[in-house]
Formats: sequence, C-alpha cells, structure tokens
Amino acid sequence: MSNFLKPKDFKDFDEAPAPVQLPDGSYEPVLTKEDLKICSHRMLLMDTVSYSYATQNAPCCTFAAYYALRKMYGNDREGFNKAILNQLDCVFNATPPVSGLLLGAGLAIEDRGHLGGMAAENDLKVGLMGPLSGVGDVLIWILPMTILGSIAGYMAMQGNPVGILLWVAIWAAILVWRLQNYIQGYEAGAKVITSMADKISILTDAASILGLTVVGSLIYSAVTVYTPLTFTFGEISLSLQTGVLDQIFPNLLGVIAAAVTYRLIKKGVKLNWIILGIIVISWICAAFGILGVAPAA
Repeated sequence: MSNFLKPKDFKDFDEAPAPVQLPDGSYEPVLTKEDLKICSHRMLLMDTVSYSYATQNAPCCTFAAYYALRKMYGNDREGFNKAILNQLDCVFNATPPVSGLLLGAGLAIEDRGHLGGMAAENDLKVGLMGPLSGVGDVLIWILPMTILGSIAGYMAMQGNPVGILLWVAIWAAILVWRLQNYIQGYEAGAKVITSMADKISILTDAASILGLTVVGSLIYSAVTVYTPLTFTFGEISLSLQTGVLDQIFPNLLGVIAAAVTYRLIKKGVKLNWIILGIIVISWICAAFGILGVAPAA
C-alpha cells in the first residue's frame, strides 16, 4: 500500500515496542506528524463513504486512526482492540473538512492517556462536533458556495474565466489544508493536556459534562413523541400531552423513549431489532390513537 495511506515504518504486534509508561501514569507520546498526515489522508478517502446509522461517521474515524492506534499501543494487542472498539462505538458527525481538527485533538489525549484517556476523548468529540460543524459549515460550505460561486458565475457570463479559477484555487487551498489538519488538532490537544497536566481530572469532568449536555439537548430537540389522548370529565377536556405531561417535564415521552432505547443497546440488543420494534410499536399505537403527530404550532 502507498505511504500516502500507510506509514512506511509500520510494525506488526510482534515487532512493535511496548508503550512507555511515565511515573505519573501517563504514556510517552509516540505519534509524529507523518503519522497524523496518514490519518488526514485516510479520513479524506473514507469520510462519509462508510456511514453507520448507529454511530454515523465513526467507521470513517476508525479507518483514519487505525495505524495511529497501532503505533500508539505498540505490542499491547488487548489495548489496541479496546481502542478500536471505542472508535467504532463513539458517535461522530462533523463537517468533513474540519473534522480532523477535533479527531486530532482526541488522538492527542489518547496518545498520553491510552485507555485512561478514552472517556475524555469521546466526550470531547461528542461535545464539540456540533459547534465545530457550525463554524465549518459557514466558513467552508456556505460562504465559498454563495459568494465565490456567485462571483464565478457572473464573471463567466461576461466571458471572464478569473472567477472560476479563483473558485478552484480556494478549494485547492482547502484540500491542502485538510490533508494535514489532524496535525493542527493534535498540537492543540497536546497543548491543552500539557498546560493542564495537574488538572486532567477537571478537564475530563468538564468534557463529560459538555458531552452529556449536548446529548441531552439532542434528545430534547430531535426525539419527539406525542400522544393525542384526552381525558374528559363532563364538559371538561384535558389533554394528556399538553395538560399533564408537558406540565411535569416537556417532551417527557421522548426522554423515556431515548432512555429505554439506550438501555436496550447497553443490554446488547441488536440495533436492527430496536429499530424494527420502534416501527411496530409506533404503528400499533397510532392505529389505536395512543400516539400521533403533534399539531403545528
């Protein structure tokens, strides 16, 4: 395989050295800029190609980080296996051109903490993939498409090719930057870890809180369960949804549905069965008037 996608000094488990653990419990970082460039190249090749409805772009992240993790864990086969499974299990979905910044920062955490740093890495990715995507969408997808595209189209109508050449030059610059943005992310993550070496537990807790907050807000905004059931007492009619449940906890049914689904996943129930179960339960409840579509506001 070309060195573009695989490091030339790659060693198998039997040949690789053991990870060096430092007196403070952390590990000696081993990833180089060349290793991180390989990650960027592999992410560029596979980003959005391999997609999972359960973890979104996690398979792409795993493919990108494969050789970095192999080098990081050296001859520790069990640690590497856990690291790979962690990459596959952690939900990730960010604007492709900027995703390497966050994934590189995550590798910086794991390069120093190994299995002990995976929780902080996961929380960092989940917590910041949304805000980072917001910036990436505006600066990369929206502005070049609208502003430069409009300029290029107008100049082309006038017979001037400069606009489209400018368009190509901008996208070429973004591509060149994207081919090494894991390095920038890693360096930023390394600086945070180094400057907060004596406060790593605080950093981990903060990342965990951020990740849980983002996931909680996604549940509230994206998981909607509505019941049209109404209790009638003589001439008085009370909606179960708006009159009872929403008064106790807005979108309570959605939170319960998410909690039950999470519990089933933790018990090892296959995602296909969970999805099928949700569809069947929704059909039955809709047929009997237990669940329905919320009226437009």
